[in-house]
Amino acid sequence: MSLTSLRSSQTLANAALAGALAALIVWAAPPGTDFAAHVFQLHVYLQHGFTIWTNYWYAGRYTFVDYSLIYYPLAALVGIRLLAVISVAASAAAFTLVVRRTWGDSSVWVARFFALATAASLVTAAFPYGLGLAFALGALVAIDRGRLVWFSLLAVACFAASPLAFVFLIVVLAAVAVARRSRGIKAPVVVLTSICVAGLVIARLFPDPGHYPFPLSELAAVLAFCAIGAALTWRVESAKPLLVLFIAYAAVCVASYLIPTTMGGNVVRLRYAAVPVAVLVLSLRRWRPLPVSVIVLVLAVSWNFSPLAYSFQSSTNDPASAQSYWQPAIDYLHHELVPDYRVEAVGTADHWEAVYLPQAGIPIVRGWFRQDDFPQNEVLYDKLTPSSYLAWLRSLSVRFVVLSNAAPDYSSKNEVALLTSGRSGLPIVFSSANLTIYRVPSPLPIVSGPGRPQVTALTEATVVLKLSRPGKYHLGIRFSPYLRTPDGCVTEAKDGMTTLTAPTAGTIDVAFSISAKGALDALTGSNTTCSNEH
Repeated sequence: MSLTSLRSSQTLANAALAGALAALIVWAAPPGTDFAAHVFQLHVYLQHGFTIWTNYWYAGRYTFVDYSLIYYPLAALVGIRLLAVISVAASAAAFTLVVRRTWGDSSVWVARFFALATAASLVTAAFPYGLGLAFALGALVAIDRGRLVWFSLLAVACFAASPLAFVFLIVVLAAVAVARRSRGIKAPVVVLTSICVAGLVIARLFPDPGHYPFPLSELAAVLAFCAIGAALTWRVESAKPLLVLFIAYAAVCVASYLIPTTMGGNVVRLRYAAVPVAVLVLSLRRWRPLPVSVIVLVLAVSWNFSPLAYSFQSSTNDPASAQSYWQPAIDYLHHELVPDYRVEAVGTADHWEAVYLPQAGIPIVRGWFRQDDFPQNEVLYDKLTPSSYLAWLRSLSVRFVVLSNAAPDYSSKNEVALLTSGRSGLPIVFSSANLTIYRVPSPLPIVSGPGRPQVTALTEATVVLKLSRPGKYHLGIRFSPYLRTPDGCVTEAKDGMTTLTAPTAGTIDVAFSISAKGALDALTGSNTTCSNEH
C-alpha cells in the first residue's frame, strides 16, 4: 500500500470512528449543557430569519453576530445533531491529515485519540465551536498544501462559525511559523489580519458590554498544562512547533484573564484536546521516561474529561428538558403577566427555562450567555441578601420569579437558597409538583415617566408603548444605536438602558432596525438619536 493510500485509509477510518461515536452521543445520550441555547436560537432563526436582536433575553441583546454568523443557518438546513456529527467527522479527518504529514508514524494513535476526544466533547453541546474547529483544521490542511484560496475561504468560515476557534487557528499558525521560521507567510498573514479587522468592525457595530468569567483556578490549570508541555518538548527537535504552541497558548490565556472580554474562560477549551496533545508529545519523546509519561497522561485524561463527565452527569435524566415540565408556569404567566414586566426564571443546570418561556412569549431577564450576566446580573454570583436581590429584580422590571426543583446552575445556588429559606420577602402565588412562582412586591415597570405610561406589547424586536403625555421616559430595554422610533428619539441611560424622548402622547413603537445611520452611530460611539444631545 502506498503512503498516499495509507494516509487516505487512516483519514477515512478516523473520520468514521469520530462520526460513529458522535452520532451515538447526539442521538442516544442526554442533550448537553449548551443544547438548550441552540434550540432557542434556532427557533428564533426559523421564526424571524437572521434577526440580530431579541427582547426576550437579558432585557435585550444582540443575537448571532456576537456568537456565530453561520451556525444557525446551517443547522436550519441539516439539523443540529447531523451538523454536529459532520463537524466532528470533518475535524477528525483534517486533524489526521495535518499530523500525519507533520509527524508521520508517530501520530497514528494521536489521530485516533483526537477522533475519540473530539466526539466525546459533544456532551457539552458546544456545536458552533465544533463547526469552527472543523473549518480551522481544514484551513491548516489547505495552507500546508499551498492552497491559499481554500485557506482564505476556510479561515473566513472558521471565524463566521466560531470566533474562539479562529483565535486557536491564529495561535497554531503563529506557533508553526515561528518554529519553522517559515517564509512566504505574508499572504496568510494578510488574510488573517483582514479577518481580524472585519471582526473588530463587527464588534464595534454590535458592542457587547459583558464579559465571560475566568476563574484563577482555571488559569492556573491551563498554565500548568502549558508548562508541563513546554518542559517535555524542550530540546526535542521534532516537537519544536509544539513548544512554541504551548508558550503562545499560555500567553493568550494570560491575556484573556487580564483583559475582560466575552471570550474569557472559554479560551481554555483546548483542554478538550489535552489527551491527543499529550499522546503526541509523549510519542515524540518515545514515552521516556515512562513513569513521568504515565503521570502526565493521567493528568491529561483528568483535565480533558472531567468537565465532560460533569456535563454528561448534569444532563442525565433532566426533567426540565421537557416543555410539559414548564407548562404550568407558562399557563399561569399567560394569565397573570402583563407586558409591563418580565420574569426571572431561576437558572437550571441546562437552562431549559431559557427556551420554553421565551418561546411562549414570556421575556426573561437571563438566558444562556453567561457573559451577559456581567455586570448586569453579577449580584447573583456574590453573597445575595434580601435587599440586594429585591433591588436587582426591580431594576430589571421583574414581576414574577419562577423556581424549579431541577438542578440549579452554579450561579443560581445563592438565589435558590434565599428563596427556599423564606427570607426573600417574596410571597408564593403559585406552586405545582415541580415549580414555585413568587411575586415581587412593588415591581418597577419596563417603562416609567410622566403620567401612567404602559407597555401594550413586547415582541422579539419591538416594544409598543402607550403614553398619556409627552416627556422623557425610562425604558428598561438595553440601549442599542439601532433602536429607533418615528415618534421621538432615544438616548442611552446611565444604567445602560434607554431614555425615550417623546414629543407627543399616544401609541409609540420603539423597534430594533438595522440602518446605515445606526451603523454610523455605533462606529462613532454615539449614544443618542436626539439631535440636541451628545
